[in-house]
Amino acid sequence: MNQVQNTEIVKGALVLGAVLLLVMAPLFVAAQPYNQGRGIQNKDDTTTTTGEETTTTTTGHEPEHEPQEQRDTDGTVWIQTDIMTVKLSPGMPKYQFWYTTDANGSRARFMVSYMMIVEFNDLNGDGVYQPNETLGFVPLQVFEWTLQTGTVKNQIGQNVEVYASYTKGGLRLDNMDDGWFRDWMPGYEGPGHHNDSMSPEHQGNFTRFQDMTLRFYAHIYMKDYAGNVTDDAGVKANYTVLGGTELKVDIEIGNYPFLSNQSKIAVLNYLREDVASDTQSDYQFRLHEDHMEHEIQSENNTEHGMGAGEKFHDIQGNNSQGLSLVDSAANVTRGFYRWVDKAVMTLNNGSKIAVDVGASYWTNGDGLLLFFAYPNFDGGSLMHDPSLGVIEGNSPVFTGFPWLSSGLLLGIGAVAAIAVIVVLAKRRA
Repeated sequence: MNQVQNTEIVKGALVLGAVLLLVMAPLFVAAQPYNQGRGIQNKDDTTTTTGEETTTTTTGHEPEHEPQEQRDTDGTVWIQTDIMTVKLSPGMPKYQFWYTTDANGSRARFMVSYMMIVEFNDLNGDGVYQPNETLGFVPLQVFEWTLQTGTVKNQIGQNVEVYASYTKGGLRLDNMDDGWFRDWMPGYEGPGHHNDSMSPEHQGNFTRFQDMTLRFYAHIYMKDYAGNVTDDAGVKANYTVLGGTELKVDIEIGNYPFLSNQSKIAVLNYLREDVASDTQSDYQFRLHEDHMEHEIQSENNTEHGMGAGEKFHDIQGNNSQGLSLVDSAANVTRGFYRWVDKAVMTLNNGSKIAVDVGASYWTNGDGLLLFFAYPNFDGGSLMHDPSLGVIEGNSPVFTGFPWLSSGLLLGIGAVAAIAVIVVLAKRRA
């Protein structure tokens, strides 16, 4: 065998090896499990304490670039990492989010907005809100909102955190339809129908809420961190926020004008799963409840109050509760919304008490209405931490071959070498 023949054999073997690897690579990628362990606290941590919550920043995950924020001329705010993009509307607390690789969320785009605060008497004692228990309410669109943003930098000038804060201002009281509440509280018809003590707020009289303080303070981090919910007795709950893929929202309520010292309040989280512009995209909510997973779609409208206010059953032994946003066709989770099952009340005397957070839900034909229920904190304040995000690695958009790493390049060499040996052996036979 001459040198030219050997050269041709080697070339052919290399081509054969590369082709084999390209054929096998998709199988290799498909076999890789999603890393469910990301976000577990590492040894190299730094801890900071801020009021009710202790956060531990971890060094286990670093996105390629730090989070960025920008503001359009109309006041719309954009926060972006390599993995997730969040759009914040200037008019009221509303967050739309999608994969950065999915241009403008065409295939997977979701929304969470905070629409209303309801005061209610827990008539059946289940700890959550049903429409027939309503005492009073206020839609958040009747307030002026200030949206402020900023960044936190580390010692070398990197953005390690981007924050965006919606702060309630004065009353706006324009464009309010008398019957607006019927879309949000099926079965509730106003004072006199269920309870004579109900306030006449459906008529637009929201002036008693002028002195209420309300803020939605959102954070997105460059790295994972672990947080602790604490009160005067110590740590009551633990949670982890994933860097670059999760936006944490601190709901802060103060000086709420309770009508009764026995009542509770509930905050309406309005979620939409099908905001993507691609008409082929179809998503559903998968609620992760204790001993079951409950799947529902917005189109499954809860009519006439029947079933409205179904209680969300917390997963026992887990401080983080929530739901997934699932691609119906592919049965792949793209996004999520979750919350800590504890909130912190600060009383008039300054003492802090961790309290249970209940949740109830129903659909209205367009989205999922999820109500967080909190105990009465008359004269004090309350803070609670839900969050929204996307699942890293589950984007519906193909972004090339990130798996073509140095390890796989070594694999190419190994496959090619084996092919050379096989060809040479056959030539000698």
